[in-house]
Amino acid sequence: MDSLLDLSVRCVAQYADRYIECIRTLPCGVKDKLLRIMTTKGTLTDSNISQLLHAGVHTLSLQNCMVSDSALRQINCQHLKTIILIGCVHITSEGLNALASHCVGLQVVDLTGCAAVTDSGVRALAQSCKRLEVISLSECPAISDVALIELGANCRCLYSIDFAGTEVTDDGVIGLVTGVCCQSLKELQMVRCHNLTDKAVAAVLSNCANIRIFHFHGCPLITDKSREALHNFIGPKKIKQISWTVY
Repeated sequence: MDSLLDLSVRCVAQYADRYIECIRTLPCGVKDKLLRIMTTKGTLTDSNISQLLHAGVHTLSLQNCMVSDSALRQINCQHLKTIILIGCVHITSEGLNALASHCVGLQVVDLTGCAAVTDSGVRALAQSCKRLEVISLSECPAISDVALIELGANCRCLYSIDFAGTEVTDDGVIGLVTGVCCQSLKELQMVRCHNLTDKAVAAVLSNCANIRIFHFHGCPLITDKSREALHNFIGPKKIKQISWTVY
């Protein structure tokens, strides 16, 4: 049976707009419960997010929520480690600039499907959030080589990156894998990147000794030459998961 507290929290979450000023004064533990319910239901918005957040928030998932740059400007959580923004189409680089300046401890950022995000937003994250470990730029069509080069130059701890469906070229991949993260990179997803060639695959294999997951299927300019190059990298203590398409 649910406790009285849980029942009360669900009631407040359902009618949050009525209790918005009261929510501001609630204990952090109660706010955390409200956050979990409201982010799941997609009822966290630009207008109520500041009342629910507190300095101790570590993880924030806004993928079901209709939020914009205004919400990101209100996030000032010094201990925030993970933010999920999947499908937040109203988020732009302006909002990411504000987020990066307020939350420098970010380690995981998922921007999958954030079509309005450009290189400048990723640059802000790369330059401010030096402990970044995981980033997804999948299906962000405005992302170019500049974003990958910035991540390679600044994020020494980066071990997982996904830039599927973007317009990056070999130059961006080379800039990423020859940067400070070359030894930490373990997972690289460059699926459906129509501008990439065998040169990008060779750069990854030559510079990322610890790569374990490597996907590059759906890249029409990558040839059988890359498949042949993989032979020396498959086996114990080498690449564990790989997928490619040869045209």
